[in-house]
Amino acid sequence: MKPSKVRLSALALVATFTLCIIGTAHADQRCGIALQRNVCLEANPACPDVTQPVGPGAGSWPLFQGNLQHTGTTTAAGPTCGTVLWSTKLRGKILAAASLVHNEAAGLEELFVPVGKAPVCSLNPADGSVRWCGTNNVGRSVDRSAPAAGNGNLLYIGTRDNDLWAIDVHSEQPKPNVAWRQKVCTDGDVTTPPLIGPNGTVYVGSDSLGAGTLMAMCPGETRQPKWCINPMGGGIRNASPALSIDGSRLYVTIGGSVLGAFAPDTGAELWRVRLEPPGSIGRAPNYAPVVNPLTGQIYLGTRSGVWEITPVTDAGTGKETGTARLLFDTRKTKRERVYTPPALDVAGATLVFGASRGNDSTLYAIDLDGNLRWERTGLTGRFRNNPPVIDRDGRIYVAFAKSAYALAPDGGIVWALASTKSFNSSPILAEGRLYVGTTNGLMMAVGCADG
Repeated sequence: MKPSKVRLSALALVATFTLCIIGTAHADQRCGIALQRNVCLEANPACPDVTQPVGPGAGSWPLFQGNLQHTGTTTAAGPTCGTVLWSTKLRGKILAAASLVHNEAAGLEELFVPVGKAPVCSLNPADGSVRWCGTNNVGRSVDRSAPAAGNGNLLYIGTRDNDLWAIDVHSEQPKPNVAWRQKVCTDGDVTTPPLIGPNGTVYVGSDSLGAGTLMAMCPGETRQPKWCINPMGGGIRNASPALSIDGSRLYVTIGGSVLGAFAPDTGAELWRVRLEPPGSIGRAPNYAPVVNPLTGQIYLGTRSGVWEITPVTDAGTGKETGTARLLFDTRKTKRERVYTPPALDVAGATLVFGASRGNDSTLYAIDLDGNLRWERTGLTGRFRNNPPVIDRDGRIYVAFAKSAYALAPDGGIVWALASTKSFNSSPILAEGRLYVGTTNGLMMAVGCADG
C-alpha cells in the first residue's frame, strides 16, 4: 500500500507543479488532480479589464424569467390570439426557455434557443429562420439551463458536460466561436440558468454530486472565476440565482430546501434559512428564488408550497438574517408540491404558480398575504421547470403538458393551444408574441395572424 500512496502523492505533486508552470488550465480539457481536489482553485477576485458593455443584454427577455429578480414579467403586451405564426424544427430536446435580445452590432433581434448538443441556436424571431446552430466546439447536451445574453457579445449557457459556456455570438463564420468554457471539476452538471449582474459578473451553480458549487465568473472573453464556493452544503440544480433590486444580495436555493444570501462581489455568506427538511432535488424541479423589487421579500416554491422570506437586520448588532413563513400550503390541503418558481405580478400584487400531485395539477393565483384569488383545477400533467409568465396587462401565459394557455388576470382563459408534444419549459414574451419550445425540438411563435 505504501508504494501506491507514494505514486499517488507524486502524481498530485506533478499535477500541481504543471498547473503552476502553464497557468490557468483550459476548461474544456480534462480536469487535473489539483482542480478535482479543489474545484475553486482558480478563483481570483482581480478580474481582467473589459472594454465591451457589461450587464444583461438589451431586449425583452435576456435572462431566465426575464430579469435579475426572476419575476417572470415584462413591459410588453403578450398575444391575445393563440395562432402559431411559425414553427421551426431543431435537432434535440428543448428543456429550457429561450432568450430574446437586440443585437446592436448587427441591428437585429435574435432568439437564442437551448437545444440538444448544439447547445444553442440563433433564430430570426420574425419568421423562425435559423441564423446558426451550434458552435466551433463540441459538447454534451444542454439540459435546463436557459441561456443568458449580455456583456456585449456573449451568451452564457450550461451543459451536461459540467461546463458553463461563454459564446461570442457576433463571430458567426459560419458558427460562432466559444470564448471559453468553465468546467466544474466535481462531475458538476451545469443545469442552472446563468445570471448576469449589472457589473457583468456571471453567477452560476452546479449540483456537484449533491454537494453544490456556486461560481462567479468575470465578464469578458477571458475565462476567470472571480470567486467560488464548494461545497455549498447541498446541490444547485436548475435553480438560477437571483439578485436584490439594489444588487447588494445574491439569493441562492441550496438543496431545494435552504435559501442563502451572499455578497455578490465576494461570495461571503450573509445568512441562510432552512425552509423544510432536506430531500431529493430531482432532475426536473426548479426551486429558483423570486425577488419582489418593491419590498425586497423573496418567494420560493418547494415541496410544501410557496414560502415568503424576509431579510431582517437586527437594530442592535447590525446582523442580517432571513425569516421565513409558509405563505401558501399546497401539501396539506391537496398533497400537491410546487416544483417551479412563481411569477410575480408586482402591479397586481399577485403570485401565480403551478402545483402537482403526480399527473394531477392546479394553477393558483394568490395575493401577497397568501390569500387565494383563484385556482384552475383538473389540469392533467406535471408542473416542472415551467413557471408562468405575465405581461404588462396582467395576462398570464403558461406552457404545460401538451397545451399552452393565455389567461386573463382573473383566471379566465383567453386562448388555448394544443400540441402533439410536451412543453417542459416556460414561454417568453415580446410585443404581441409568445415563444416556446417542445420536447421534440419544435420552436414556435404564437400570436395573432394579422400582427
